[in-house]
Amino acid sequence: MVKTKIKEKRKKKGEKTSLPEYYRKFKAYGLPLIVLILAYAGFRIRNITSNYKTFLDPDTFFHYEMYRQAITEWIPRYFAYADPPAGIKAGGYLGLYTIQAVFYKIVSVFGYDQLGAFKLWPPFVGAMTIIGVYLLGKKLHSNWAGLWAAAFMMFSYANFSKTYSGNNRGEGPFMMFFIFAVFFLLVYLDEREWNWKKALGGVMFLVTSVLYMAAWTGSTFGVSILLLFAGITVVVLFIFGMVDALRLFVRDFFPLYGLSLLTGMALSYTGFVGIRWFLIFALEGFIALSALTVIMLYGERAGLNYSDKKHRFGVVAGIAIFAALAFYGYFGKDLFKFLGAATQSNPLYQTVAELAKTDWNTITTYYSVKTKDAIIFILSAVGFLIVAARFVRKLTKNDLTGHKEIFLVTYYLGSLYLLLLAVRFVFQASGAILLLAGVAVGEAFLFVENMKESVTTKALYALLLMLLFLPLPLIGAQYMESVATNYAKSQGSVPAEWVNSLNWLKENSNPLDSATSWWDYGYWIESSLLSHRRSATDGGHAYDRRYIVADFFSHYGNESEQDFEAWELNYLIVWQQDIYKFNAISYLGGAITYGEYKSNPMFQVIPAQYIQYSNESGRAVVYINTGKYAYQPVLTIDLTKGQVIQGRGDIPYVLYVFQGYGLLAYRKIAFSNFVRLAFQIPFSFEPWDAQMLFANFKPVHRDGGVSTYEFRPFAVYRIDKFENGTWKAFYSTLGGGKLPLGEQKLRLWISAFGRDVKDATLIFEAYNGSVLVKREILAEGINMNHLNETPIEVSLTIPNATKYRFLLIQDGPVGVLNGPVYVNGKLVNPSYVLKEGESGELKLTAAFREERTVGLYLRASVVYYIAPNGKDIYQEKFYLEPHQDIVTYVPVKSDISVVPGDNEITVQASMPEGVFDAYIQKLYQKYGEDKVVIVRKRVEPVFITKKEYVVWEG
Repeated sequence: MVKTKIKEKRKKKGEKTSLPEYYRKFKAYGLPLIVLILAYAGFRIRNITSNYKTFLDPDTFFHYEMYRQAITEWIPRYFAYADPPAGIKAGGYLGLYTIQAVFYKIVSVFGYDQLGAFKLWPPFVGAMTIIGVYLLGKKLHSNWAGLWAAAFMMFSYANFSKTYSGNNRGEGPFMMFFIFAVFFLLVYLDEREWNWKKALGGVMFLVTSVLYMAAWTGSTFGVSILLLFAGITVVVLFIFGMVDALRLFVRDFFPLYGLSLLTGMALSYTGFVGIRWFLIFALEGFIALSALTVIMLYGERAGLNYSDKKHRFGVVAGIAIFAALAFYGYFGKDLFKFLGAATQSNPLYQTVAELAKTDWNTITTYYSVKTKDAIIFILSAVGFLIVAARFVRKLTKNDLTGHKEIFLVTYYLGSLYLLLLAVRFVFQASGAILLLAGVAVGEAFLFVENMKESVTTKALYALLLMLLFLPLPLIGAQYMESVATNYAKSQGSVPAEWVNSLNWLKENSNPLDSATSWWDYGYWIESSLLSHRRSATDGGHAYDRRYIVADFFSHYGNESEQDFEAWELNYLIVWQQDIYKFNAISYLGGAITYGEYKSNPMFQVIPAQYIQYSNESGRAVVYINTGKYAYQPVLTIDLTKGQVIQGRGDIPYVLYVFQGYGLLAYRKIAFSNFVRLAFQIPFSFEPWDAQMLFANFKPVHRDGGVSTYEFRPFAVYRIDKFENGTWKAFYSTLGGGKLPLGEQKLRLWISAFGRDVKDATLIFEAYNGSVLVKREILAEGINMNHLNETPIEVSLTIPNATKYRFLLIQDGPVGVLNGPVYVNGKLVNPSYVLKEGESGELKLTAAFREERTVGLYLRASVVYYIAPNGKDIYQEKFYLEPHQDIVTYVPVKSDISVVPGDNEITVQASMPEGVFDAYIQKLYQKYGEDKVVIVRKRVEPVFITKKEYVVWEG
């Protein structure tokens, strides 16, 4: 009846009702249809890169291995290929892999294999996030806000950066689930009485909140935003005297959010959720907020004065100050370290580009329509101001829906904080920024809808707005499609020379072998799609070893030697392109200061025409002549002519001349192991230094700029024979040479790289084909300091044979762990199995190449660096000296018989008290406590046996 009367009144006024009805239907059905089209367009753009053979993002190689495990295990427990010889206990956001495994199970019905489903997942996440941001924008503001937020997200480079195919990190799924969780939370809060919508909204919030916690370690951001949202809401409602709204919000939100935290906590014990430490903190904060809320609701009964805003604000301020002091007293300085891993808080993080501070140039790059126009970011700022104004207006009208504006403000400011903290959070901030940009445009459409004009005039204004803003998604989509297409056509994250080298490694090495390079390439080495070999350090594991690899690369001689056999290293891969990363490598290796790291490029490629030779007073001189200036380097090493030319040193660089170009190397790293291994330069700054290096690192494969070396801990680099009363060198690593036949007195120069020779036996073998014709013990009880090597004199008769070998027999590590490690039935970190003073039943799986009798030990080691100029990493003169020391070997069990392949071993083990403390105190005494930084301590199960080292063959 009421509707009929309204229609009759409209007819009397001559008003047509068909257009408003169509308009309502368009908003109800047309806009969601447009959003689906936008989601499809976003999916299509993000899926363009799926045609690439592997992945464009290096981290995705590791995530793929975890996902493959999750398909059979659901929650991965262990990964053997990282941090050898122990491997790693799977940790972090393991729920991501379980979620992806479920996705595979679903889409496999439609014919997708494991790799295909894995590549499909990020574009699917991107499309669902577009739909989610529409629903959230509609719930928080209007249909129009949701539509334009979805349109911006469809083409946004900031959002594309973590949701394109081949980038399977956790950030994208986190945002998707978080946006849907907030949407379901609002559905739940908007229903005042219990009904099916409220119940469904609550259940779906619990499900999606746990999923966002599981998808990414950084999901602490989502937990924090909701906790902050609750805190601000209750404080604002209380201060402004909206007690009924406060009671309603507390009744609905607090039990649901608390249950979400407890559910996440419970699932953290399965490994599905990886932020237990933060959930504990969030629960403590939630309890404190609940206590504050109780005081707000019932404080008057205890005599507190709530008569006006000033008194209520005073109560909140007093409690807040008390709570802050209490939290600081509880956590101490750790209260400020929750986001420490996302800042440049140590030398390692200083060198990671993703952790650099965000500047305006970065913002304009990610939040623009096409070029660096920053339109999206500017619109978000406008949207923020609109939301803030609307919130103030709601407060004055006692509007109970003000919590929506509080959420938008909280989400936006929290996202801006992350954005300014580090570049890596550009994507995560895109959720709030795109949402607020949609609000800004949506507000314009609402303004038109609320105008006191005729329907026709409103329609014209709406059409004008559409024409004004429609070019943004159209141009943006075209631009992003071209960007995605270029990504797909590019060489990708694995250049062809790396693919060829890793395939060679896979085909020519043992499955238990390990290889290392600079950490950026560790995931490639470990990948089952490439070499599938163990890697000493990678993008997410064994951070301590980055310092050690950097030390080796950036130095030469004794100063560079580290015990690589402790990692059971078999191969080293060096890439010439790392000249562009060598500032970071040199800094972490301690070859240069922080000031030099920031200001002095380690390498500069010089065109051949800039290199000029001249003769000055009968002496050859080389200039770098750019046309404007001419400089003499410290030294010129012309590899095309075999010349070494001393220079005046106008610039602190050494010039290497290659065919067609020159390479300027900063003087401090000019003769480093990296330079010689990457470019295969046999130059020795000290006598025999290069011979020793290439003896320990034997070149076995080269493809383009990628060189692969076999690592040999002990290797003969020179052999002398005693002839006519003098010693004469007849063999060297780079020069070669054959053993003379008959009775000989020889002197063998052995390079012991990074570890001493201890109680070793030297053996000579001769072969005809594969038949052993002679085996002779030449010397026993050999000891040698690897920093002060002395030759070994031997006498032997060399028969006529086709092949000869010298073997060094001494204790050495064998075998690798190949499965999870348990202590007393509990899964433990395999590189720190027992703390000092702990003991228990140790159960592990170890793999060996051959049948042996071995002893099991717990090896305690420590990686640390010395800071001679102090620990302040931002001082220009700061530099570090990395060290890797084996503290002790703790015997566990001897005479264990093992067979080739996997062996299940169960033993009783214990770790003595004070092992590390005593050693670290000695370091403090030696260097000064203010100069020693402990990077990591390890307690690893290792197997020791008498091991044959082939130190020479020919």
